[in-house]
Amino acid sequence: MALDLPVDLLEEILLRLDDAADLVLASAVCASFRRIFADGRFRRRFRSLHRPPVLGFLGHRKDDQGALDFYPAEPPCRSSPAARAVARVADFSFSFLPEPRKSWEVSDIRDGRVLLSRCSTSVFPFDKFAVYDPLQRQHVQVPSIPNDLAACPPPALYNFFLHFEPFLLPAAAYREKDDGGGDDDLSFQMMCNVLSIKMSDPTQYSFTIFFYSSVTGKWRAVATPSNVGYHDPAAWVYSRRHYARGCFFWVFFDEQGSMLMLDTHDMKLSIVGLPTGSEGQCRIIVEVPDQDRVGLLILGQDTLHLYSKKSCWRHSNGDDVAGNDWRHDTGISSFLGYENWSLCGAAEGYALLQGVPRDEDNKPMPIVRYFTVDINTLLVEQLCELEISILPHFKYENFLSLFAPTTV
Repeated sequence: MALDLPVDLLEEILLRLDDAADLVLASAVCASFRRIFADGRFRRRFRSLHRPPVLGFLGHRKDDQGALDFYPAEPPCRSSPAARAVARVADFSFSFLPEPRKSWEVSDIRDGRVLLSRCSTSVFPFDKFAVYDPLQRQHVQVPSIPNDLAACPPPALYNFFLHFEPFLLPAAAYREKDDGGGDDDLSFQMMCNVLSIKMSDPTQYSFTIFFYSSVTGKWRAVATPSNVGYHDPAAWVYSRRHYARGCFFWVFFDEQGSMLMLDTHDMKLSIVGLPTGSEGQCRIIVEVPDQDRVGLLILGQDTLHLYSKKSCWRHSNGDDVAGNDWRHDTGISSFLGYENWSLCGAAEGYALLQGVPRDEDNKPMPIVRYFTVDINTLLVEQLCELEISILPHFKYENFLSLFAPTTV
């Protein structure tokens, strides 16, 4: 019946839906709505009014750690109907991948797209990439990094350990600065960080950032800083990457009170201090409502604290290593009755939290509950409940859970 209404009227009706999850549900069951939602102009209007719903996350299957499953939101979560619709329509099996499929791994998930990388035995561990939309079941092959770029520092010597980190740029980042991202939702950008560490002397290392745009279809080296001033470059391998306010942040699993930041506007690396006393705690960077500030969630024992600081690094010279200008905004302590809390990741105004009920902790297969945390209010809502022997693991952006419908 939707075809009997003018398209512009249908657009206005869809824009007035109360929740973005309703639009996901509508687009999954009606081809006419899906065509409207595929229009870039409509999508930009809708995104300006609604945050994407949290529909679930990808995690390793219980019977096969090389494969991934989509774990949708469950009742009473408000987005559970949309999550079920996406689970029915989307293809998370990555059936388009050539054999052997186990040579491919999920490197990142952002804006509803999945970045897959193929492991190789060549000097560069990842020589093939693909960007995939599970809802539309479409994918784009990304060319390998050219040899002339791959030959630039760091050198591919046998006595060097190479760490590769491919990841997607948020669509909002390149649309804001209009830097090769294109005007439509079909475009994307990705980066690949290459850290080279001399095995005989870990203090000798170098770092190269490669950049790719689907508009130009070409790779380029955007930065080759010889030293970023961090005392232990190997910690980069075990760091957690987060994005906020046009910057990527790497928070390390160590006792250090600082983190590395990459400003995507000028592709410069710097060191940013963390709040005093937060060493050794679970910490993730988040976006807060104030666009002039960047947030930091810190998970303590049965507590969750939100800090923020003014994002003034673009107007200062040198690194900000003190970490004294973080402001404690708010905190909650309502996690009694749970053990083994962990912050899994954050995007689009939400963080993902997991915990094990205290009475389940000693069981062979304990129940694990996942919760969303609204960064604006610190409202905690249960997303789903799983009974698994091995917790879902996602190597880079842990459990990035926002599958907003999009196309590639």
